[in-house]
Amino acid sequence: MSEFQINKNLTAASLNSLTTAEAAVVMGQSELGPKYLPLCPADHTGVSDKHKQACSRPGKVPLIAKWTEKATDKPDSLQHWFSKRPNSNLGMTLGGQVGIVGFDIDGAYGQTKMEQLFNNDIPPTWQFSTPGGGLRFLFHVPEGVTIRKFTDTNSGAKHEELALLADGQMTVIPPSQHHSGGQYLWMEGRGPGDLPLAELPRTVLDQIKKEKSSKQAAAPNVSSQLRSEAKSCSSIAMSENALPSQDKLQLLSTHCKVMEEALSEQQLHGCSETQWHYIVSMLTKAGYTDTAMAFSQLSQKHTQHSEQRIREMDLERPDASYGPTRCTTFGCGLEQIAKCHSSVHLDEQTQEPKNSPVTLLLSAKKTKAKKLSLEEYVGLMKGNHDIHQQSLCKVKYKKDDEAEHIPLANFVARIVKSIEKDNGAEKLTFYEIDGLLIHSQKRLHPIQVPAQEFESMKWLTMWGPEPTLFPGSTIRDLVRFAIQSTASAVISERIFTHLGWIKLDGKWAYLHAGGALGVPNVKVELETRLQNYQLTGSHTSSREAMETSLNLLNIAPHRVTLVLWALTYLSPLCEWLRWLGIEPKFLVWLHGYTGSRKTTLAKLFLCHFGDLLEHPPASFKDTANSVERRGFDTKDSLLLIDDYHPTSSPGEKKKMESLAQQILRGYGDRVGRGRMKQDTSLRPDYPPRGNALVTAEDLLGGGSSVARLFPAELLKTDVNLELLTQAQDDFEKLSAAMSGYLDWVGKAMNTPDHSELRRLFVKKRQAASHLGVHGRLVEAAVWLYLGLSLGLEYAESVGAITADRGKELRTKGWNIFLDIANEQGQQVTEIKPSKRFITIVSQLLANQSVYCDNIDHKIVPETVQRNSSSVGWKDDKYYYFLPDLIYNEVSQLLAKRGEQFPISPTTLWKELAEAGLTQTEVSKEKGKPRQHFLVKKTVKKQRQRLLWVKKEALLEEVQTKTKNNTRSELLVPVDDTDELGILEEF
Repeated sequence: MSEFQINKNLTAASLNSLTTAEAAVVMGQSELGPKYLPLCPADHTGVSDKHKQACSRPGKVPLIAKWTEKATDKPDSLQHWFSKRPNSNLGMTLGGQVGIVGFDIDGAYGQTKMEQLFNNDIPPTWQFSTPGGGLRFLFHVPEGVTIRKFTDTNSGAKHEELALLADGQMTVIPPSQHHSGGQYLWMEGRGPGDLPLAELPRTVLDQIKKEKSSKQAAAPNVSSQLRSEAKSCSSIAMSENALPSQDKLQLLSTHCKVMEEALSEQQLHGCSETQWHYIVSMLTKAGYTDTAMAFSQLSQKHTQHSEQRIREMDLERPDASYGPTRCTTFGCGLEQIAKCHSSVHLDEQTQEPKNSPVTLLLSAKKTKAKKLSLEEYVGLMKGNHDIHQQSLCKVKYKKDDEAEHIPLANFVARIVKSIEKDNGAEKLTFYEIDGLLIHSQKRLHPIQVPAQEFESMKWLTMWGPEPTLFPGSTIRDLVRFAIQSTASAVISERIFTHLGWIKLDGKWAYLHAGGALGVPNVKVELETRLQNYQLTGSHTSSREAMETSLNLLNIAPHRVTLVLWALTYLSPLCEWLRWLGIEPKFLVWLHGYTGSRKTTLAKLFLCHFGDLLEHPPASFKDTANSVERRGFDTKDSLLLIDDYHPTSSPGEKKKMESLAQQILRGYGDRVGRGRMKQDTSLRPDYPPRGNALVTAEDLLGGGSSVARLFPAELLKTDVNLELLTQAQDDFEKLSAAMSGYLDWVGKAMNTPDHSELRRLFVKKRQAASHLGVHGRLVEAAVWLYLGLSLGLEYAESVGAITADRGKELRTKGWNIFLDIANEQGQQVTEIKPSKRFITIVSQLLANQSVYCDNIDHKIVPETVQRNSSSVGWKDDKYYYFLPDLIYNEVSQLLAKRGEQFPISPTTLWKELAEAGLTQTEVSKEKGKPRQHFLVKKTVKKQRQRLLWVKKEALLEEVQTKTKNNTRSELLVPVDDTDELGILEEF
């Protein structure tokens, strides 16, 4: 296509580094063909409350009306739109009108269908990734051709489909943000400036048209009579319940976790065919046809055929022999049903629970808090208040009992709830407030106001500009008093905002996103990325669930899976070990090349704590503060931090390394970063309270930091794909295994004797002391053994494994843990600052970047390079270095690589002496001995303190490390560049 010229300003790397506003203008200026438009921000920052309430697809909804007509490629218009909301996402129109279509690929099924459609010959074209792991391909089509969307979904799997995005549609494009925190990114080398937009092959275009025409011929149109009857049914449903359909869905999701998850999936990728049918048939059967339609329309999968199916269900409703879909069909057990419903209703014949989620909607309607009238609001207020001339007034009485009305505000409000949110470190109080505008009788929706901000009344802006206070120096205080005086009827509520163990009524209970395990009426509120940490009910027996968990050990070599399995079952022990004084202080670093499926495997183990098979809860694209807070909130749980990877961008590399070091020190020392409030008082720290699993394509350097991580390497051929797929199909059983384990651990925690666990820790640590490696790594091996041992003990108790097999796995796991600790300990030794200093100095000498004169004043041969620096002297036993010069030479080498030497000169001289690599001397000062790490030496009639390095230490390095050394031969971190290569640039 001649009109699509390669433009360096539109390369993938360039566009990914821009803001959405900048990208919109640049792409508009290039006149590529499509039109652009602003979409609502992924986090809804800056949008109106009305939009927040109506928008079910954050980051994907156009901010301009009639966007199909108004979308443009004019830079001035784009600049104007995005200047109003710079954080808006960026959309691009598709279809025959602009000559571009898109293919949306999700999962292996979508990839396979795409390859089949293109006969395994997909031409290079514009392509970008979506935060959920999907891909989008864009192709040029002849302008004016009619191409309608279609979707080919794998009904037997979650989020696996191939979708054609065409006429009347648009797509979110990079560098937009996803509401999960991820980002849409152009693939390397596949941006609009990297290559021309490929033509959609004619064979593919013809096949698409053929498929569409055959589908339309097979699906009869909805007759006018049917539409009329459907409309009548909708009217009846609306008359029965005046709530709008979106509000009904929101209300139902508030009371039913299954519906909450289904709504999220429908908005993001679309539910599976089975889940869609369960929900729409349930709503339709209960008379909520419009609500069923609203649910279906949340997804791009919704078509005319979807509408027809729902209308047919509605017409069949009076004669149907079945009732609404039951809770058991959605996988809920008796315990979960009892939590959600006031009582469990059993079928008279089968004795199976017949509760349905839709009854929660009906009961919610009946038990909904009473909406107060204007007079009732005023009646709750203490003191003399009244409504006068469309205003809330303070009433004063004169001496003659004549009433004087002092206008305060044009609204009334009350405190409905006092909510205490407990994150385990501090308890924050919020007031839930609702109200009513006096003149229009418009209701002001409930808002949550931090208690400390209530007095300022600045929270009124949360209701928009309509609620108004009258002028006056005391009016604000009078209105605040009037509202606060309604608190006599307030409802007190406690909400936990973290996971893990807490004490309830003197006993330990485990919090997850759905509440407290085995304890009713406990509310947990988590941030979006952690809401899937929910241990759902399951009909799976404890034995079958643990057998499923143990089967994960066979997916990859035991050197990997035993580490992950042990870490998983260690995580719920953190609180227990914390008050025993042996809290785990390390993290597991799962590393391997791209394509080794390390993230997929990690997410599978994470599914022990909920439905976490899709999006990792944290990644190296997140901010340091957000990762730190998630580590704090995932108490006694496992946090997956995904995708530490090499990058050519110095800034991105530095950011990832900084975050990695913070994570390592946080989990390795169990400390959070200190913070100060505006009044200089200290904020609570947020130290990690669970365990962490990092996936990476590389290892870290850094001495003591490396000692804080426990590595597990996954090779490309390690994963058994067949077993991996089978385990993914059974992932729901993993949370059932963890639920049983938590119940078992909780009973042990509630017993008075806890000495056995500590004795086991001490015994295994002593047994490993012979390794002579870093103490942190030995303890990490012991902690993993505790998780493995207790997990296997529970498995034995439910009959999922024999005692002999459990003993065999314990022995094998212990040996693997020790081997890894020993190997990693050698790596820590190799990058110890003193060792690294000797290595670099030996290479500087061998490379002749520096040299030392002979102490006997003989001139160094002229073989020394002209730009070589003199750093001291030498004789048969020692190198006598000028300390500042040699330290600066080493620092200069590292600075060229963007690094710093990790310790100061004084600390380095001490470490070299303790390693026996240098000569020291002892003098007496004020009668007390003092050790000097720099020893006096007279050279050229000058006596000065020099660094005496034993020649044998440097010669050993020089003999084994010459200019031809490879990176693997250098005693430096595995991710470091060849130091000799840099030396040669001097």
